[in-house]
Amino acid sequence: MKKAFYTLYIALLCGMVGMMSACQDDMDTAASEVGYLRLNIEANSYVNVQTKVAEDYNPKQIAVQILSGDQVVNETADWEEWKDSQIQLLPGTYTIVASSNGFDGSESGFDIPYYTGSQEVTIEKGVEKTADIVCTLANVKVTVEFDQSFIDAFQSATATVASEIAGVTPLDFVMGEAARTGYFPVGDLTSTIKVVNKDGENYESEYPITNVQARDYYKLRYKVEETGMGSITITTDGTETVYEFTFKVSTEAATKLTVDAANAWGKLAFLSGKVTAKKEGQVLDVANMKFEYRPQSAEEWQSVQAVENGTDAYKATVTGLTANTTYEYRMTYQSGDDSFTSEAVEFTTEEAPDLYNGDFDDWYQSGRTWYAMNQDDFNAGTRFWDSSNPGTTQDLGAMINVNPTTGESTVVHTSGGQSAKLHSQYASAFGIGQFAAASLYTGTFGETKLSPSMGATIDFGQEFTSRPTHLQGFYQYAPVIIDNVVNPPSEANIVEDETMDMCAIYIALMTDIYPLDNTNMAGTAIDWANWKDDSRVVAYGELPASMNGTTNGEWREFDIELEYRDLTTQPKYIVIVASASKYGDYFTGGDGSVLYLDDFSLTYPETEDDIKIKE
Repeated sequence: MKKAFYTLYIALLCGMVGMMSACQDDMDTAASEVGYLRLNIEANSYVNVQTKVAEDYNPKQIAVQILSGDQVVNETADWEEWKDSQIQLLPGTYTIVASSNGFDGSESGFDIPYYTGSQEVTIEKGVEKTADIVCTLANVKVTVEFDQSFIDAFQSATATVASEIAGVTPLDFVMGEAARTGYFPVGDLTSTIKVVNKDGENYESEYPITNVQARDYYKLRYKVEETGMGSITITTDGTETVYEFTFKVSTEAATKLTVDAANAWGKLAFLSGKVTAKKEGQVLDVANMKFEYRPQSAEEWQSVQAVENGTDAYKATVTGLTANTTYEYRMTYQSGDDSFTSEAVEFTTEEAPDLYNGDFDDWYQSGRTWYAMNQDDFNAGTRFWDSSNPGTTQDLGAMINVNPTTGESTVVHTSGGQSAKLHSQYASAFGIGQFAAASLYTGTFGETKLSPSMGATIDFGQEFTSRPTHLQGFYQYAPVIIDNVVNPPSEANIVEDETMDMCAIYIALMTDIYPLDNTNMAGTAIDWANWKDDSRVVAYGELPASMNGTTNGEWREFDIELEYRDLTTQPKYIVIVASASKYGDYFTGGDGSVLYLDDFSLTYPETEDDIKIKE
């Protein structure tokens, strides 16, 4: 019996030893699959903050996150907890993000610097890597100094620094109070000085601070006016850029005018300015306020009457300007002995370019594909117009070899030259094909897609920074009944073999390229009926539905008016799209619909009334 028990004991003991050995082997195997990370983090702090400014915020406490893509792998609220330690990580590429704990730098305040830094590290199995991260100031630092001469000259003074970012609280630097360091999120600033002189007169002046970047340090010094307008010096040591402003303020209240940057279009400009300082109780009659302007090279000023634009603010619209020309302008006030003039500010009007190949006379065939351009521009890589042709003549299209969009010399609006012929058709080869809606657009054809479904990608838009108000031109349209229906939008109300095909011509000005994937229309297409919901669209106009029926073989003129989002947003791209089948992006249309286009042109506003703003 004892022998049996002993034998069982030995067997159990051996089993336990075997299990422990296996576990140790697993641990050794797991450890051998990882790499190691050490952190060395330095806060490059040129401000010595000794105490917390909020209960849960200490700018010297640096939090760390280890990210794999968007996934947080590990994190700590204080990197000191990881100092001198190895962090085990699976092999791969990680982003190490370090920043002040408890604050994201989105608010203004005194003594709240925000530091941040990051580094990408690739971890290898069994290898130790070190991430050396220097956290630098990610917000903007501001101090205000009142010269002793200034303190002696004024009863009181307050310098208010405000951010252009909505919701950020302005900070007041009060003469006589202890100097403090203010911090702002990155954005342009305005410094306003309000003073009361020894005679008890109140007045103020304002100075904009533009092109503000992270790690900028603005030292604002106020002195009593002697001579000159003040000065600015700029220094940098690689960790911060220091801007030292010296403002010279007169002890006598004076009226000062300033003007803003002009909103210049091609042939007109919107001017604005304000009274930034004036004697207490002084009233300025708007009838005596004017804007003066002239071409940069001219001697004589021309003037236009100013109108009120809020308290102590004025505006005017100048017309009759020349496109792509540099002007300067200023605001003036003249009434008896009161004579005030602002500093002059330059502006350059936009270009007013014609559309490239807007008469569609130039066509060039490269391989199987026709392009609406001449050979020299094609060889130079110039692109403006493109079409659906690359999708039906290249790759899979090489077997199909159909150009839905071509030049046409027999059907033209004016004698000579060519027009653009857009012929929608079903294109197939070897049993593979798809409905090809003929199109012509500003942009670039992307790629033909065969999976998960047949289609193509297009980047709509060519670089264009001017602001026209009309797209004009001529077209002929001969539609047929829609006999290809795939997945049109429900609002189109299309019934196959019953609904007549429709053409489309539209224009948009945009701040970015418009990429479209017609295998994913829901995810990439712009809802042009509600275009103002898309912040990329600056202006839009389209051919009215009443004009997209047959023209009975006659040329019909169109005039599409652009509606703008506002008067100030500047476009970067122009999108012009024409199609013989309006719902061709949905592979829906009539096999045989034909649209001719000719003599496209743009017109530019002459007056403010020419510009239509969408309500």
